[in-house]
Amino acid sequence: MVVVILGPIITFLLLILIILLVLVFAKSISYLIVNSLIGLLLFALLNLTGLFNITINIWSILIVALGGILGVIIVAALDLFGILF
Repeated sequence: MVVVILGPIITFLLLILIILLVLVFAKSISYLIVNSLIGLLLFALLNLTGLFNITINIWSILIVALGGILGVIIVAALDLFGILF
């Protein structure tokens, strides 16, 4: 009798736990996507202004896409000091 009562309760609690995990994971993924899009947009605007002569290649795009705004700062600093690109 106790097993019959606990089965739906445990299933309900597991369902709530799964929903909470999905919400937390989706929030972090959406933050990463927004940060990457802002970084890529800023990178394109930075190149259009002519302040920096950054070569657009797969490495610079990957750094900006993975790093977002911080990636743009890193790529701009590397270009400014003539270390890379």
